[in-house]
Amino acid sequence: MLLVVNKDKPSDFEKIDSGNFGSLNIWERSHIQEWIRKVPEILGENLLIVSIEFDKFNNSSDRLDILAIDTKGNLVVIELKRDSFAGYADLQAIRYAAMVSSMTLAKLIPYYISYQKRHTSTFEGDADKVVEEIKEFVSDNPSFDELSSRPRIILCSEDFSQELTTTVLWLNQSGLDITCVRIKPHLVENRIIVIPTVIIPIQEAKQFLIEVQEKEEAKQHVRDRVKRPTTIRMLLGNNCVKPGERIYLKDYLPDFFPAEIDENYITAEITGKMGKADSVKWMHDGQEYSISNLTHVIFQQLHPEKAHPGALAGGLYWRTEQGRNLYKWADEVWKHGLNEKFSIC
Repeated sequence: MLLVVNKDKPSDFEKIDSGNFGSLNIWERSHIQEWIRKVPEILGENLLIVSIEFDKFNNSSDRLDILAIDTKGNLVVIELKRDSFAGYADLQAIRYAAMVSSMTLAKLIPYYISYQKRHTSTFEGDADKVVEEIKEFVSDNPSFDELSSRPRIILCSEDFSQELTTTVLWLNQSGLDITCVRIKPHLVENRIIVIPTVIIPIQEAKQFLIEVQEKEEAKQHVRDRVKRPTTIRMLLGNNCVKPGERIYLKDYLPDFFPAEIDENYITAEITGKMGKADSVKWMHDGQEYSISNLTHVIFQQLHPEKAHPGALAGGLYWRTEQGRNLYKWADEVWKHGLNEKFSIC
């Protein structure tokens, strides 16, 4: 519903109920697809459209409505439906995402050039220029040099059935990244006003899903600890790190963690000791801790209510000066050692 108010006489207003695209003779490809192609911000974020009606799938005649890249370097599969009655939009989009998941930047470039030539009459770029344009667009990932293998999905429709939204919420909790954007048309005199609304995820739900996923990852890491030696022992024993080397608390930080903090507070030094409580020295107080205990101490001190963080794998939150995550590095060393019988450090 819209409330159209007379600017010169605010007490004079008109209530405009939402219509539907069918009665307004609006179609997916000739209208909605073209709107999004020209103004992708209607989907609630900045996107670089790289292809429409993408059909370069092996052994398939399917056509993906719109293919884009987001500012983090993820491919984005955009599936359009004119109304809520088109079933299996979620499954169809997942199938498309799976089929483009192996897409590399090099493979994408010819399709993007073809799209630009078709829709931009002044386009004169070559492959190198296009690569630079894409890298410049991916502003939220300074180290971007290749497409992610986990495409995102955006479903855009006049409305969504409860079955679909329930499925999307469950899939998001299971690790997929699916956004639902509802676009409602309103007829105001002879103009169609389209109101976009991101209904999944709403910002609060998005943060909740992130926290749930991080919590599950942390639990999994705790479970995995029984399968290999502790992180510091693993890295020290394989000469990956050395006594006296400094590490930094900078990975997977909780949302209450301050943006600015004394560097000594998030810095520790590897002691070279293999005991249960003396593997690292905290630069903040000069005392020795296990890496998990130190992480507990820091998180609890910084929490607004001094809440205990619960079970966690301390090494997951620390990195080397070169930016390598300690826990993941120890996992690599452990798994490689099991398979190859020698260290990769």
